[in-house]
Amino acid sequence: MNLGLNPRRLMMLILIAIAILVSVSTALVGPVTFFGLLVANLAYSLAGTHRHVYVLPMAFGLAAIILIAGQAVLEHLLSFGTGLSVIIEFIGGLFFLMLVIRQGRR
Repeated sequence: MNLGLNPRRLMMLILIAIAILVSVSTALVGPVTFFGLLVANLAYSLAGTHRHVYVLPMAFGLAAIILIAGQAVLEHLLSFGTGLSVIIEFIGGLFFLMLVIRQGRR
């Protein structure tokens, strides 16, 4: 029984509110916060568990790999002078949208 609430509509409203809150926090604080959210969710997805003994080392490793590899690709392979934060924001935004859409289907 849903007590007169439309659960699908309520879930979509909550997901939209989450997306707005994350985008506002990214705009106010910068890409570091968004990168932290991105790496944490990616680590949870790859670990398959929420046990911190597995997720935290994976998140540390992923963050280091993404930052070092991204900067190396930008500077040496693509010869771009732009900062890595632009690429992180773009790819992270796509990944975040994928997470929101995937959660909406559940």
